[in-house]
Amino acid sequence: MFRLIQLHAEDGVPRIGVDPDAYASERAALARYRVTPATFFGVGRFDDEGTLAEVIMDTLCGPFGDCPRPASVVHAHTFQRLCDTCAFGLEVLTVPELSLRLGIAVRLLSGLGFSAPSDGPGAGSGTVLARSGRHAAAEFACTASNRIARELAGHVSDPVWRMELCAELAGNPAAVNGLLIGVGALGHRDVLDLYPDLCALGAQLPGGVHADLVRATVRPLSPAGVAALRLGLGR
Repeated sequence: MFRLIQLHAEDGVPRIGVDPDAYASERAALARYRVTPATFFGVGRFDDEGTLAEVIMDTLCGPFGDCPRPASVVHAHTFQRLCDTCAFGLEVLTVPELSLRLGIAVRLLSGLGFSAPSDGPGAGSGTVLARSGRHAAAEFACTASNRIARELAGHVSDPVWRMELCAELAGNPAAVNGLLIGVGALGHRDVLDLYPDLCALGAQLPGGVHADLVRATVRPLSPAGVAALRLGLGR
């Protein structure tokens, strides 16, 4: 039996949410998953007793799959799926490391038109800093997504920075990965302190990004759902 699952962080601890709908096959579950990719992390395989036996991580990079490169790692704090390029310079977990954190077998989705990248250096050694991908050009080393993730906490109170961010998202929607990572990595106290500025940013977001995040609020424990609520889009 297969069910769609969410993966999010709660006070730094990974938490798994399970969708109530069950599917007879991995393929059927994935078909449903692809309708709302921002809502779920991947597919869970459950044994005959209803216990989660395996997490099947999708290879879409980012919540909306806007990045064409396959995800191979997850952000160490928000568990957002990332490719090598989008993860450059960020703290990440490889698939084996994620399995150790969760205490459950994790594998990358294979077949169905996808291939699973091999594990990179550092597997089993704890959190690592992602390197650039094997096929990534040097100009991708500092992506807009990385910059947004790094700057958000310290700059979201700046109206000019918010305007520049929204302009970036309008021209490069895939950079929403950085927004979700940056917002998701905020501590609860930070969210309370920055909430007016986060709401201001939420109201300024480009139409497409805004609409995607509003839809994500139906799954408030997903990375996109968490970010949307912290941006005041679930009110």
